[in-house]
Amino acid sequence: MRLFERPVQYEIIPLRDSDIKRSVVFAGRYSKNITSSNNLGPTCLYLETEEEINENNYYKNVQRLLNLIWLATGLPVEYLTEDIEQYNNFEDLYDDYKCNIFYDPTIIHGLVSDRSPISRVASYRMLMQKLKNEDFKKFDNSLNTYTWAQEIERLPNFHLKYTLYMMLYLSSIDQLANASQIICNGNIACEECGTKISKKHETSRISEIEKLVKDLLTGNNVNNHVEFIKRLYGKLRSAFLHHGILRGFEKEGGFLFGASSEKQTELLEDMINIKMLNRKLLELFLNKRQIIYTSMEDGFIEAVRIDPRADDWTVETIKKYCENKNITNVKRSDLYGK
Repeated sequence: MRLFERPVQYEIIPLRDSDIKRSVVFAGRYSKNITSSNNLGPTCLYLETEEEINENNYYKNVQRLLNLIWLATGLPVEYLTEDIEQYNNFEDLYDDYKCNIFYDPTIIHGLVSDRSPISRVASYRMLMQKLKNEDFKKFDNSLNTYTWAQEIERLPNFHLKYTLYMMLYLSSIDQLANASQIICNGNIACEECGTKISKKHETSRISEIEKLVKDLLTGNNVNNHVEFIKRLYGKLRSAFLHHGILRGFEKEGGFLFGASSEKQTELLEDMINIKMLNRKLLELFLNKRQIIYTSMEDGFIEAVRIDPRADDWTVETIKKYCENKNITNVKRSDLYGK
């Protein structure tokens, strides 16, 4: 897949709880003197840290970055490490490790069609820094769960783990939603004996997920997405958690062998749709939950033009934000063409 449109490096902003002093992602080589057989370079990550990376700090310094790369590219992350103690800084290292053949324009991954998807990682980190602490934790947990789902989906005989990774995709979406809200402080009482139950009257998890989806998504298909999640939440998640029912026909050989062709098609479509929806919600959550400090008087901005190459979800996000600021003249720019 072409991860870089041109031979550049992207500075990645260190997050608030990491030990990273500097991080750069660039198109490089597997080793100083080694390139792949087709001369295409892999994605390389340069890290300078305050503390030596170990088991206790690995997640916040390395794994979180790998999760973001997977989210940006739609590709699994498998990596090798290289000892670079002989270099004083990134600039010295870059001269030896940069790769001039960095992408094949004829290869495009099905999940991500960006010209330079790796550039999203830098944007993700910048947006994460603007999240409130609560939303930062929500996104971080949800992204990690999303990554676990994809890791399980790549296991041998993945068709025998269908229910498990589908559960994780649903859990990832659930983790972005708000906690159940108490509707009133009164206790629920039994209709027959009048005994009060300790549980409060509160909203359900699925209702909070519905609010999340309707807040983040726009367009005519929002209700379809809500109904899709509700269906999986009941038929897959609840059925498995409470009764151990396996939706992917795992006990009959998995959906590839144990299901009818019609059912197999439904399960595969659900698998693809929940993954795509999960990814879209993660990106929209980053875009729409930022702490934005702005003070604009009415009429200060008359119109906004958006890069014609921008994704539809980016355009919709900008339009929604501008509408909240009473800016209605918002559209793609036609200056450069699409």
